[in-house]
Amino acid sequence: MKAKTLKKDKVNIITLGCSKNMVDSEVLSGQLQANEIDVIHESKKRDHNIVVVNTCGFIDKAKEESVNTILQQVALKQKGKLDKVYVTGCLSQRYREDLEQSIPEVDAFFGTMELPLLLKQFEVDYKSELLGERLLATPPHYAYVKIAEGCNRTCAFCAIPLMRGAHTSRTIEDIVKEAETLAKRGVKEIMLIAQELTYYGLDLYKKRMLSDLLKRLSDVPGIEWIRLHYAYPHKFPMDILEVMRERDNICNYLDMPLQHAAHFPDTTWYLRMACN
Repeated sequence: MKAKTLKKDKVNIITLGCSKNMVDSEVLSGQLQANEIDVIHESKKRDHNIVVVNTCGFIDKAKEESVNTILQQVALKQKGKLDKVYVTGCLSQRYREDLEQSIPEVDAFFGTMELPLLLKQFEVDYKSELLGERLLATPPHYAYVKIAEGCNRTCAFCAIPLMRGAHTSRTIEDIVKEAETLAKRGVKEIMLIAQELTYYGLDLYKKRMLSDLLKRLSDVPGIEWIRLHYAYPHKFPMDILEVMRERDNICNYLDMPLQHAAHFPDTTWYLRMACN
């Protein structure tokens, strides 16, 4: 293995899994960039010396892909082509002890909520003021905005609460500030994401507040489209549909997973009729 050179560090972030993971990688990129550390996303040039693998652990295929990606990066490290390999994300959160034992060549593993600890590996601190200051992995005209983390439901088919914890809403003020920052960078469309959008606000404001958030975001100058992803049908807050009718820049669109239809069979029909 080659000795580490004095060349400036350059970090390549590899993201696996969903858009929520992508946002986490973008936030990590922004934090590194703000600390004057060169960072790229899924580069094929191999002109970097450090890799961060942001893993998915949701289904077996995703777990397999994550493990294979880690092993590929470890192999590059063993050949002297990388100095460090770090692993974060859902797989690392759920199976950290097993991964540490089976792939000891990884320099450090981090859970889903341990960004400040990951940044410590680069001898920098987390900057909470960098709302919206992300190195976007999407085309420049749109961005994902995560409005909450975790989930309170215990669906038999889902391990998200084990990997992401309980539902935790961000404040309306922080989300609006992030949207304003993104709009100033030229973002025209924001896609709201969370494990469950329709639960937004219950923990923080003691009531469902997605419609209030949508109104505030709709008023942000430069945001031309707002799209909602992952709306759980049970106890769906129907006032969201009223806001969709009122605001031209909120798309008549809801991403509603089919496996939840049994919880509220009439919702899909109602939404289809109401949004037309």
